[in-house]
Parts: sequence; C-alpha cells; structure tokens
Amino acid sequence: MADYYSDNEYHIPRLALDEPVPMEEHIPVEVDAVNETSGTFDEYNENYVGPLEASSDEEIARAEEKRHKRLKQMILRPVAAILVGVTAIMASFGVDLLGLDYLRNDYIDSFPVLPNPDPDWEGKYDWSRDSGQYFGPELYLRYSIEMENGDYYYGYIVKGASWEQYDPDTPVTEGPEDGSLRYDKATNTLTLNNFKGSLIEANMMGNAFKIEVLGDNQVDFIEIWGAGHSGSVTFTGNGTLTVGRKMNPDEEHYDGGIVLMGEMGVTGEFACACLMVDREVTLDIHGSPAIAIESTAMEKAIYYLDPIKMTGGTILVQSSQEDRPDEPDHHEPVCYYVTIADADGNPSDHVIFAPGK
Repeated sequence: MADYYSDNEYHIPRLALDEPVPMEEHIPVEVDAVNETSGTFDEYNENYVGPLEASSDEEIARAEEKRHKRLKQMILRPVAAILVGVTAIMASFGVDLLGLDYLRNDYIDSFPVLPNPDPDWEGKYDWSRDSGQYFGPELYLRYSIEMENGDYYYGYIVKGASWEQYDPDTPVTEGPEDGSLRYDKATNTLTLNNFKGSLIEANMMGNAFKIEVLGDNQVDFIEIWGAGHSGSVTFTGNGTLTVGRKMNPDEEHYDGGIVLMGEMGVTGEFACACLMVDREVTLDIHGSPAIAIESTAMEKAIYYLDPIKMTGGTILVQSSQEDRPDEPDHHEPVCYYVTIADADGNPSDHVIFAPGK
C-alpha cells in the first residue's frame, strides 16, 4: 500500500458516485403562506418582505435588496418543492430526471479507452533495463492452488525472461490439468471455468487484460500489478466468481480480495489501473478491504456496465495530494487510491457486482 495512506484515513472521500445528493438538505421547501389567519397581503409584505418606506437612500437600497431576496424565495421555494416532488414520483416509476443513476455508474455503456492495452512483451517498462543486470521482460501471469496436503502449488502461465532468473524453480504451465484455468494470448484473456484456487497474480499484462468467468469459481486473492505500465482488469463472462475466504472459520475476518496497483514506472508517471465489470458476470468479493486500487492515475477507476449493480458501499477516491497538506509545491504526479467504502467511510469488506433487474 502506498506509504502516504495511513490505515485509518480512507474515510476522506473525493467522489461518492453511488450516493445521490439529498436535495432537501440544500433547498428548503417549507413555504410561509398567507392564509385566513395571517392577515392581509400588505401586512405579510410588510412583515416578511420589508417596508418600502425609508429615511435615506442607503436604507431604501437595503429595503429593496431585502424585498428582492424575499420575493425570490417566495418564487423559488414552491418551484423547488414541485421539483423535489416530481422527481420523487418519477423515481418511483424508474425515471431518473436528474441523472443521478448516471453518476452512480448504472447506465455507462462502454469502458474507457486506456493506454498500453497489450502486455509489455518487449520489456519497454522494465525497471531493470538500465541497471546493468537486465534479463529481459518482467511481465508475468501466475496462479496457485491449495493441494490436498495443505501445501500450495504455484505455476506461471506467462513468465517473462527476468523471472527465469528471479524465480527459476517455479514452472511454466498451461494451467491446472483439469483445464479450469487457461490463457489465450491472442485475446489477452484468462478464462476461469469452475476454477478453485488461492491466487491469481498478473504483472504488466496490459490494460486490456481480461478475466473471463464461466461456471462457479472461487479464488482467495487477485492481485494485478502495473509497474507504471498498466494494472487494469476487465471481468467478463456469465459465471460467478467468489473472491476471498475465511482463513479461520471461527472468525468474521476475510483475507483476500482484489488489489490493483498502478504504481509509478520508469517514465515517471503512474499507470492507469482500473477495475471494469462487464454486463453478465457476477462478482462476490470479500476482503480487508474487498477492493483496493492503489497508485492509479485514474480518479475514476471502477466501472460496471448496465445492467450490473454494485452493492456493499459507495465508490470513494482519495488523492495523493490530500495527504500532503504541508507540501503544496510537491511536484510528483498526482495518483489516487480508490476503494468501496461502507456507511462509516471505512473500506467495505464485502462488495457484490451482479446483473440487476
């Protein structure tokens, strides 16, 4: 986790895309009205709008200003009341007059076009290229599964040449023998088909990297690294993926979740790491937090297409600049921490994306 975020400061929101602004807190709708017991309109005008008589030009100007202000309130308050009422009635029929559903992401029809869509096959973003110890591309895609004896098996599906030097003993495979995990290089897609595993981890696999979900799948932890190059993942398919598990059945705490790390790369810029959810897939995510997107250049970094609905909290964004109030002239590029927060402003430990009705 980036060092400028302390553990308990995620409650500072920049965006709350899933929470409509309560209009009644900003526009009063109660209206003082003249009725049979409140006197004549002239008396109402005198008491509430202000007298027209004054002894000096300055007092006349103040009286006119007060009068105009009161008249404006008399006109705007009923209009605001009508607008709030009509909006509430139309919302009950599924009509969104104010566009709040769009702000909550419910009707986004396409994902953003991001730079570096393809894996860094040639190693252009490798940190070690200028170190004198360059061994080749640093990208990888690997997984692990828990075996019957409780040990964990690790395997690479994509293994850049550098990792042959850093991790020579972990083999390169097509995936588990049962075919539940397979990678298609042509489409940059990792397909899960009733896969049960402990880890899926990717590094510099491009911002168009996809995880296709088929059948019923379980993964304890998904981690996507960008190294200044990418860090995004798009979940597609029509299956269900549950992420995270209780390491101790007697505790409520879940380990795991989905973590995306954009990071600053050799170019001196942060990567555009985003989490994107396609129209038919279901994600049931547990973790502490369930979702964390760190060091991304994208202020808006979570997208889900209609009819997908998200439950479990609201999208919150914290800028790296917010954590440096004493460094107004800090010249490092701005990056963002993005998560889903609960009603108390803390990172949610359970988030669901699923097709809505």
